[in-house]
Amino acid sequence: MDISYYKRRLKANKMRRQIMGVRILLQRVRVLLALIIALLLCAFAVWVLKLPQWYLDSTKLSNADSEIIKIQGNTLTPEEKIRDMVRKTELPYTQIYRLDTKPLEENIKKLQPVKNVYIKRYWLPARIIIAIEERTPVFLLTPNLDTEPNSALTAEGVLINKDYLPFKIPQKAKIILTYGVVNGHEEVWNKKKVDKLIEITKAFEAYSGLEVKYIDLRNEKDSYVMLGEFLIRFGEINETALARIKWIAPIIPEAQKNKNNIKYIDLRWEDSRYFCLKNTKDSKEETEIKSIKSDKPEENNDKKQEILKPSTEENRPSEEKPAEEKPSEEQQEN
Repeated sequence: MDISYYKRRLKANKMRRQIMGVRILLQRVRVLLALIIALLLCAFAVWVLKLPQWYLDSTKLSNADSEIIKIQGNTLTPEEKIRDMVRKTELPYTQIYRLDTKPLEENIKKLQPVKNVYIKRYWLPARIIIAIEERTPVFLLTPNLDTEPNSALTAEGVLINKDYLPFKIPQKAKIILTYGVVNGHEEVWNKKKVDKLIEITKAFEAYSGLEVKYIDLRNEKDSYVMLGEFLIRFGEINETALARIKWIAPIIPEAQKNKNNIKYIDLRWEDSRYFCLKNTKDSKEETEIKSIKSDKPEENNDKKQEILKPSTEENRPSEEKPAEEKPSEEQQEN
């Protein structure tokens, strides 16, 4: 065989080995470069994470400065009260992404109008946005119609005291007249009681088509409701309340015919309903009582006519405390 063939083959193998060596070298260089780049990126990330822009300025934080703390959604809660809670909360000096905001959220929730708190964290520069979800006032409490409300009730039965009033945005809430004291003790409000008042308010408006302007609870045994132009003497709010309210539907059309002479509509009793008419200046006679026809059987109507006789009640301005009255002897016998 020709020796030149072996020489060429040997040379080709040598070149292949050289190429393979170069490829291996390049691969190792690439791995090394990748490792160096990864290390550099890690070092860069550590450097970035330690930038002062990740940290809330402790001086501004202690002052609850608006540059780093913004507040949104508060219409009932004064902004300064929220910032006071920020000042009272000890937040750790750490990067914004590691900041535990739970203590701050819990403190802000202690404010009466606040229902929920959501804290959003931002960086470059580090700052937080406090988003407030507030409760909705459904009743405003006042001792009389000439006085500004001194507290408010929410649908959850939470009492918002006078520190938050007057609200900077008017609220669509009903007025409740109350002295805030029952049997010598501070009046207690809860969700069950508020739900009952909301139910009664909606029932009056649904059956009458008129708006409830206020509810007078200064004497809980003898409550009053101002329904449109008509004062309703409602008596005690008990298990018969809704049944008594239903009678307002047929009563209102009849009351419209003589609305200028009606002192109040009496719905205290489940088995009788009537108008109490105003006394005239020229007459010193007793107040006239006009019975309201019912849909009950005829014998019940006859009986009701017998119990509804003139009353000797004095005129009572709607903003004053109602005097507690008892049914007449004929009503008690019935």
